[in-house]
Amino acid sequence: MAIELAPTIVGPSKQELGKTASGSVPIRAWYYNPTDDPPSHPHQYTPNREVSVEHLIELGVLTWTQIETEDYHTNEFLNNIKVDRSYNYGEVLTVAPDRLNNFEALTQKFFTEHLHEEEEIRFILDGIGYEDVKDFDGQWIRIEIKKGDLIVLPPGMYHRFTLDENNYLKALLLYQGKPCRIQFDQGPDADAMEVRKRYLESVLLCKQNGDIKDNQLENISYEDKTKDDQLENKSYEDKTKDDQLENKSYEDTKDDQLESKSDEEDDVSVVYTPTIHSLELATTNMSFQAMTV
Repeated sequence: MAIELAPTIVGPSKQELGKTASGSVPIRAWYYNPTDDPPSHPHQYTPNREVSVEHLIELGVLTWTQIETEDYHTNEFLNNIKVDRSYNYGEVLTVAPDRLNNFEALTQKFFTEHLHEEEEIRFILDGIGYEDVKDFDGQWIRIEIKKGDLIVLPPGMYHRFTLDENNYLKALLLYQGKPCRIQFDQGPDADAMEVRKRYLESVLLCKQNGDIKDNQLENISYEDKTKDDQLENKSYEDKTKDDQLENKSYEDTKDDQLESKSDEEDDVSVVYTPTIHSLELATTNMSFQAMTV
């Protein structure tokens, strides 16, 4: 089911490029805790599970903060973005019970998961709201949008919107080309839309392929490390064997030295013993001769 809200056209922006602002505080985002609280509550985990701006960019979400809202028509920073991204039409929309017809029905519809064929661009002039977007794994991420914030959601991205507990938000809605605010609720028909397929191919699948590649590289690195460890162990084993062989060689040398020493001692004994016997024999002969005389 699609809903189209007729916009009030402000007209094309013809401002020149302005200087970009710096030092902005990052937009706040966190993983949505699906409790039974009303959608207007923050729905934070305890402790809060924050999501970085870098992660939002990976999903295709662009954000700027702390932009001056007074005289926004002539705001150089805002006009710089408008010209750079070809935002040439805009309308101001106030979402509040006394400012929007069919407030209850429309806010419930805004909170239904849906997508658009064009970028969704919102510059918050006053109040606070929440944009919920789907993460790579299907978890909801809640993005707080407040006065001075500018948010851009890519075409084909499933998302939903709600106000905070104050039930008030005033925003400048920007467009590329002809203004259009048709939402396509999540379902088989929306899943089959070309804009959804393009988003999947350009963002979600690229991220998954990148993760697969990272895992493959990590596995290769692990395998290389394992091989290095094996080579190191092999080297250690070889060194141990070499040490053992060296010790064995040393022990064999020592045994040879001991054996040689033993042989030398045996040789000395052999030489010495006959000498003793000769002396004894000589003495005996001398005694025998004396007796004979």
